[in-house]
Amino acid sequence: MSSSPILENLLYDKKGAIAYVTLNRPRVLNALNQQTWKELRTVFEDARDDPEIRGGILTGAGDKAFIAGADIGELAHVTAVEAEQSSSYGQPLSTDTRWAAAARPRWPAPSEWPPSMPNSDSPKSASA
Repeated sequence: MSSSPILENLLYDKKGAIAYVTLNRPRVLNALNQQTWKELRTVFEDARDDPEIRGGILTGAGDKAFIAGADIGELAHVTAVEAEQSSSYGQPLSTDTRWAAAARPRWPAPSEWPPSMPNSDSPKSASA
């Protein structure tokens, strides 16, 4: 993404190889409404498509909750069908195989384990 996305409910920053995403709705305990889900998709796609980003950290603003769940204030004004649609809106973020396929390895492959480490059982040199 050539420019930073315009966000109402999230703070998004990239520092080095890490994308930092903060849900910024502390007054409603970071409850997830449609706008927040749309913004999450936007920043996750941006981080996924940035070859410099190797991982991400998702946090919630405030000191009471990471995420309270669905925004019941928003759900109170919709029909049961719309509420069900809303509750499943974010599922593709965790179940869409494109996300898993886009993940970049963070650890050595199983064939590379155990990672090379100094051997603690080796004799110490005489100069030590």
